[in-house]
Amino acid sequence: MYVARWHLTARFGHKDDCLKLLQRWEIDVANRIGWRPGSIRIVAGGIGAGDTDIELEVRIDGLDDLESAWRDMAAVPYQAEYQKQLSELIVAGSSRWTVHQIVDFSTKAS
Repeated sequence: MYVARWHLTARFGHKDDCLKLLQRWEIDVANRIGWRPGSIRIVAGGIGAGDTDIELEVRIDGLDDLESAWRDMAAVPYQAEYQKQLSELIVAGSSRWTVHQIVDFSTKAS
């Protein structure tokens, strides 16, 4: 299992608008590519992070799932409009993806 994180930096004064747009994007785009509400989380900067830092996290089984989702995303009719709207709310060049492996410590060592 992995967590893929989409890192964004909202433009000053646009964090709330960015978060609202991402919430709508989750319904209109993410659900259509198979990302269910239980597998997605949106977090925003708090203590030790920039106030305008935003991360959208999605749990995935493997890297093939992420690549497939990105391909499917391009076919969703709403995606292009969301990209345009989002580009007006975030700092240019701040968008990036990182992928982290989930480490399970719940099993007891033998």
